[in-house]
Amino acid sequence: MRKIIYSHFSKPKNLAILNGCLIAIIIVFNSYFQAFCIPANWTIIALAICFTNTIFFPILIKNKLAPLTSFISGISLFVFIYCVIFLEQMNLIGLVMILAGLGLVVFIPHFFIIQLLWKNLGGSTTKASRTLFLSAIILCTVAVIFIGQEYRRAVLSIEKFKSGNYTVLEKTFMTEKILGMHFIYHTRYCEYDGWRPPRHEPILVIGMWLNNRYDPLDVDLKTRLELYKKFFPHNTYKFDCSCGIQYRHDYHNDELWKKQNGGS
Repeated sequence: MRKIIYSHFSKPKNLAILNGCLIAIIIVFNSYFQAFCIPANWTIIALAICFTNTIFFPILIKNKLAPLTSFISGISLFVFIYCVIFLEQMNLIGLVMILAGLGLVVFIPHFFIIQLLWKNLGGSTTKASRTLFLSAIILCTVAVIFIGQEYRRAVLSIEKFKSGNYTVLEKTFMTEKILGMHFIYHTRYCEYDGWRPPRHEPILVIGMWLNNRYDPLDVDLKTRLELYKKFFPHNTYKFDCSCGIQYRHDYHNDELWKKQNGGS
């Protein structure tokens, strides 16, 4: 049986169909449980490219587009590694949930990680494709290091903001994300992040990971929201679309919004 399955999915077309089905499954499950919530705009574009490439790369890796698909595969590898890290203990709980069938969904990113490494670093891969795959990995590593440094700079800005009695804020991409944490941007899987803030910004999450998950703004949620509205008055802070069907009621009926008369 194992040989039959391996033989079936060793064919590029069949593997592409399998990958497409698995991508569809995680998208459907995420719409209900919403592990990653509403992606940032740039993330939507990146996911569309990486998911499309993951589906079709078994076919494309054998033609003239092989170097390009290998480069995108290197970026996709980081996307799936990010998913695995973000799910935290769900990677262990998934082992138990396999008995109910649901746990298999947790391990779809693991499957893609193994597949991408195998297909792009295997002996049948051309030198050019392998080089571009590794180049993408190096590029992503450099980007991650840069994000960690930017978060560290933003932490210093927030510390000055606190010492100045919250009167002057250096408004940057990262300080906006930090100020919006816990009501706009979530930073952990839902079991650890309250009623689930609706936006997912990987840059913020990675920045926190590289800085011991440090949140420099130690104020209550109501104060945090008031500060955000003061310094980013034109930004949306309450969304019509909550983070996942499962958490919709908790989000829209939270006392925080009732005090704010609905949001912007």
